Amino acid sequence: MKEGQDELYYITGESRQSVANSPFIEGLKKKGYEVIYMCDPIDEYAVQQLKEYDGKKLKCVTKEGLDIDTEEEKKAKEEEAASYENLCKLIKDVLGDKVEKVQVGSRITESPCVLVTGEYGWTAYMEKIMKA
Repeated sequence: MKEGQDELYYITGESRQSVANSPFIEGLKKKGYEVIYMCDPIDEYAVQQLKEYDGKKLKCVTKEGLDIDTEEEKKAKEEEAASYENLCKLIKDVLGDKVEKVQVGSRITESPCVLVTGEYGWTAYMEKIMKA
């Protein structure tokens, strides 16, 4: 792991290619962080019970609460988020109950947006598995 990385970041999905190309890991790749690719359906169940490994917490990169910014970056992002507050409010009004909230984030670098699940909810991949 890169020095300064205190959590084990992981992403689950159908194939190695789909998780490797996921917009959820753009910011992590840019910072040089390691991300575990989990491509078996059983992995999704296993990580729900396995909260840490070797003293490091496991953190899903597709869920809310991913914090990869330094203090300086956080301050700059807060100022940037304030300038987009009206746009976020407009998008939320347009989408209504289809989304819980709309906010500016830092996990993507090239993609226009991502839909993030709640910290304690199912991931999109888990929902897909359960519907099958």
